[in-house]
Amino acid sequence: MRSILACMWMGISELRRCVIGLFGSWFFNFHLRGNIMSGQNIDFIDLENIKLDDKNPRLPSSFRKKKIGESDIVNWMLNDASIIELMLAIGQSGFFIGESLLVIPDEHESGKYIVVEGNRRLTSVMLLNEPSLATSQKIKIEKVLNETTERPTKLPCIIFKSREDINKYLGYRHITGVKSWGILPKARYLNELSKELNETDFTVKCRKLAKTIGSRSDYVRSLLTAYELYLKIEDQAFFKIKALDETTLHFNYLSDSLSRENIRDYINVDIKSNEPTSHVDIEKLELLTKWFFEKNDNGRSRVLGDSKHLGMLDKVLGDKDAEEYFRTGEGSIVEAYNLVSVTADSFNQEIDLSLAGLKRANNIIHNVEQHHDSVKTKLKEIFTLAKNMKVIIESMAEEKWDD
Repeated sequence: MRSILACMWMGISELRRCVIGLFGSWFFNFHLRGNIMSGQNIDFIDLENIKLDDKNPRLPSSFRKKKIGESDIVNWMLNDASIIELMLAIGQSGFFIGESLLVIPDEHESGKYIVVEGNRRLTSVMLLNEPSLATSQKIKIEKVLNETTERPTKLPCIIFKSREDINKYLGYRHITGVKSWGILPKARYLNELSKELNETDFTVKCRKLAKTIGSRSDYVRSLLTAYELYLKIEDQAFFKIKALDETTLHFNYLSDSLSRENIRDYINVDIKSNEPTSHVDIEKLELLTKWFFEKNDNGRSRVLGDSKHLGMLDKVLGDKDAEEYFRTGEGSIVEAYNLVSVTADSFNQEIDLSLAGLKRANNIIHNVEQHHDSVKTKLKEIFTLAKNMKVIIESMAEEKWDD
C-alpha cells in the first residue's frame, strides 16, 4: 500500500515507471508463489543476519577471483545499480513486503542468510542504516538520509534450501522482465543456470533455458555462445588492449556479431554445433576484439558495433581482398567495404569527393609561395589516372567522350 501511495505523488513519467514496477513485482511474486512456494512463509529476519551474495551475476568476474568483503560489494552496487533512487524509495515508504528477499542459509555461518534475489534492496537498506559503508556518493546519501525517516532493521524474507531452488525462477525477472539486467549479467546468469541442467545436448539445453526464462532458444544460444567468447577474451587478459576490461567491453558487440555468417566463419564459430566455440581461432578473435575496442589517438575504434558497421565488416570478411586490405592497412571499414560493394552511385561519390578536393586545391594554388617538388609528380599521377579511367569507362560504354 505504501508503494502505491508513493506512486500517487509522482509525475506522469515517474508514475508510469512505478506502476510498471509494481505490476512486474506482483507478477513475479504471484508466479513464484504459484509454482514453488506452497506452504512457505515470509520470515522477518534481522538485517545483521542477512548477507550480500558474492556470487551475484551482476558483480564483475574479477570479484570471483579474489576474496572480497561486504563493503566491496556495497560500493560496487552503489556505483553501478541505481542504489540512491532505491534508498530514497525505501527510506520514504518502507520496505514493501511484496518485494521479499529470497535467501538461502549460509553454509559457513549458522543463523546467517545469503540473499540470492534482492541484493540491490539489501544494499539500499544497509546504507540507510549504516551510511559509513559508502566510499563514494556521500553527499547524495546524506541528502537521502535528511529527506527520509524509514530505517528498516527487519526485512521480509523467503527462505529456500539451495540457490538452485531460486535460480530457475529468476529468468522472467532479470532476463525478460521489468527488472532486466544488463546483457553480460544475463549471459553470466544463463551460463550458471545451464550448469545446473543435466543435459549435454546444447540445442536441448537452450530450449529448456528459453522455456525457463520465457524467451527464444536462438536468443539463449547467442548469449551463451557470446559468453564463451567473452571468457576466452578474458582469459587472454583482454589481449592487453589498453583500458579494456569487463566494464568497458560492450558485450552486445559479441552477441550481435554472431548473427553475421562471415564474422562467425572468420573466428571459426559454428553456431549450430553442440560446442560452437570449441575451435575458435584465437588470433582472429584477437583481431576482431581489437577492431571493436582498441582506440586510436582520436579515441575511436576501427569498427563500431552497430548494425551498419557490423554489416560492413561482415561483407569485408567475406571477401579475401577486402579482408586483407582492412587487416593489413590503415584504411577504414568504409573503404574496405567499398572494395566489395561498388555501385555506380558509390563510384560516382568517390569521383565527386576527388573532384571536390582538387577544386579546393585549385582555389588556393596562388596562395602558396613555393610548392613542394612532389606536387608536380602527384599532379602528373592524377592526370594519368584520370586518362586511364576515362579510357576504361569509354571502352565499357562503347562510346567516346567529347574532348
